[in-house]
Amino acid sequence: MRRKIAKTQKLNLIPILDAIFIFIFFLLMSAQFIDIYQIGSDAPITSTTNNKMEKEPLNLTLVLKGENISVKTGLDEKLYKTYSLAQLPELNQALIELKKQNPKESSAIFKPAHNFQYNKIVKVIDNTREIMDPNVYITALDEKNRKYPSKKLFDKIIFETQD
Repeated sequence: MRRKIAKTQKLNLIPILDAIFIFIFFLLMSAQFIDIYQIGSDAPITSTTNNKMEKEPLNLTLVLKGENISVKTGLDEKLYKTYSLAQLPELNQALIELKKQNPKESSAIFKPAHNFQYNKIVKVIDNTREIMDPNVYITALDEKNRKYPSKKLFDKIIFETQD
């Protein structure tokens, strides 16, 4: 008696690979690609020394709530002025005046409400960081106390949450 050796059949992988590539294509086409934006900000500065300050710091704080921007100054956060979002040029002018009075200050603390829109925060930051009027400059001081013209206002942005 003769025995027949049964040949094993090879598995055809081509249809499986085709299905996998089509599945990958549909996954990529149905995925939502979103742009993630980031606002660069500095960490709050903390100090444990008991050095007495010769002058009270500006401590510029902008509270963003509803459609209003409240500008507060000093350690006790006295209300300086309040502006609406439509008054961004006036806010920029007020910040120019504050910068002229405090030329060495370069930070601003932002306290946006949880529902304040991202694009509005960016607009306020732009008006806080630099002078928007192309013809206006302020006198700034470098590290050696030399004066030079500048468009920078408060370019170090620190975010803080509202109570």
